Amino acid sequence: METLTTLEKAIRLQKVELFSDMETDALALAASIANQIECAPGAVLFKENGAADALFVVLEGRIKLTRGNREIFAAGAGDTLGNWALFDDQPSVATATCAEETALLKIEREDFFDLLADNADMTQKMFKALVKRVRALLTPGLKPAEPAKSASNA
Repeated sequence: METLTTLEKAIRLQKVELFSDMETDALALAASIANQIECAPGAVLFKENGAADALFVVLEGRIKLTRGNREIFAAGAGDTLGNWALFDDQPSVATATCAEETALLKIEREDFFDLLADNADMTQKMFKALVKRVRALLTPGLKPAEPAKSASNA
């Protein structure tokens, strides 16, 4: 795959939920720390119970996620892996293996924290995106509260 410009990386990152509400200048900063990498079939990005310290955006190709000996997900162009790895230092819950020639953007946690430390506005937007994501995960399991009954309705 041809090497992407910072603008092209920013466009790809804008499609990632974590970066979707960011303005152009913040996206450009995020794109500046995104390394474009190429992986051969069989290359392992991270292992189950191993360190997870980067976000990956699949540009081309396919990645298999496995737990034990079972495939649990296949990621393709536009998909992301390791969203939580930027914020959480817990071990990975799966192994990610390139199923074919794969091109990715990779953002390392340390580079990401350095970027956030230098950009308060970006940090604020990132927290809003995280809260939005957590709410989306929690809301489907919640039932709406029933209206309180007044004494005259009882």
